Amino acid sequence: MKFRIAAFMGLAAAFIALPATAQDAKLKVGERIGDWVFQCQAVTASDNICGLVQTIIDNKTKRQVVGVAIRYAGTGDKKRLGMFVTVPLGIFLGSGIGGKIDTLDQFKFNLQSCNPRGCQGAVEITAAMLAELKKGQRLIVGFKARADSKTIGVPVSLKGLTEAVKAINIK
Repeated sequence: MKFRIAAFMGLAAAFIALPATAQDAKLKVGERIGDWVFQCQAVTASDNICGLVQTIIDNKTKRQVVGVAIRYAGTGDKKRLGMFVTVPLGIFLGSGIGGKIDTLDQFKFNLQSCNPRGCQGAVEITAAMLAELKKGQRLIVGFKARADSKTIGVPVSLKGLTEAVKAINIK
C-alpha cells in the first residue's frame, strides 16, 4: 500500500474537544511547515481549536488512511498537549491503535470513539515524548484489520515538526 501526505481541512474529529485559541500562534491557517499544516476550527463564535495536522492518503484509493493532529486540549492548569489520530472504520478494536517513533518503544493511543469519519484515538504528549517527536524522522501509526491479521503500519512524517511546534508556542 502506497501512501501520500496531504493537508486535510476536515480533520474535525481530532479537533472535537475542549477549546484552545490560536491567538499565540505565529502561523496562519493553511500554512505548511514541513509535512504539517496549521489548521483551526471554530467551536463557538469566539473559540477556535487549532493545531498541526497531517493526513496520509492511500495513493490507490485516494482515501484517508490516517489523520494525525497535535494540539492542546483543556484550559488553565488542565491544558495538555495531545496527539489525536483517526484511522479507518472496521479496525480490530481489541488491539486498538498503536504508535511508534522511529525505533523507540511502542505506545498505545486511548480509543475515543468511532464515527463515519473513522475511529479516533488520543495520547497525551509528555515532555519526553515531545523531545522524541522533535528529533524523530517518522511516527508509525499501527492497527489491525482483524484479530488474526498482521499490524498495518502507516508512516507519518515528522519533517518540520520541531519548527511547527515552536511556531504555535508548544514548549
